[in-house]
Amino acid sequence: MNYLGHWLFSDPTPDALIGSLWPDFARRPDPNTVSEDFLIHFDRHQKIDKLTDTTPLLAPLRVALRPKLRKTTPIVVDMLIDHHLASSWSDYHAEPLPKFTQERYAIANQFKALPLPERMEKTLYFMQRDDWLTAYRDPARLIKALAGMSRRIRFEDSMEKFGFEAIGAAQKYRQLIANYLNSIKTNFPL
Repeated sequence: MNYLGHWLFSDPTPDALIGSLWPDFARRPDPNTVSEDFLIHFDRHQKIDKLTDTTPLLAPLRVALRPKLRKTTPIVVDMLIDHHLASSWSDYHAEPLPKFTQERYAIANQFKALPLPERMEKTLYFMQRDDWLTAYRDPARLIKALAGMSRRIRFEDSMEKFGFEAIGAAQKYRQLIANYLNSIKTNFPL
């Protein structure tokens, strides 16, 4: 899962929120430089990513996407999970999504333990400015996000080209995605 999912399954503290995104931008920092909360959420991110990539619950979706998306299938699956979360937000959290995201941005901005990796700092700036997490609801905005990710990949990919088709596949496997998210919720209660 991508940023929205990681923040959904994080505690609402600066260290937890930043720790839950850090693995996408940098290695695990020296444990003496960050809090236990940061490290717990850093490790949680990695466990969730590994589970997302290997769970049999999502295998049909991965199989459906792989012929056209090839190596980028795991990236697209992560984004589709966030799209599902944003589109079905009230099934996962009582607070309205725009309120949740604005509160999380404000809390994350309070992190002071370490300087953020440069790419993470830029990503968080644009994520907040354009409210990416709420925007994941809109298929066109999701395709735009896939196009942005595509620009950072060093090989030719089809994420943007087959984005709407991927969203259609996710709709077909909507219940599997919901089952997967419920399994995560069991392991990491909200």
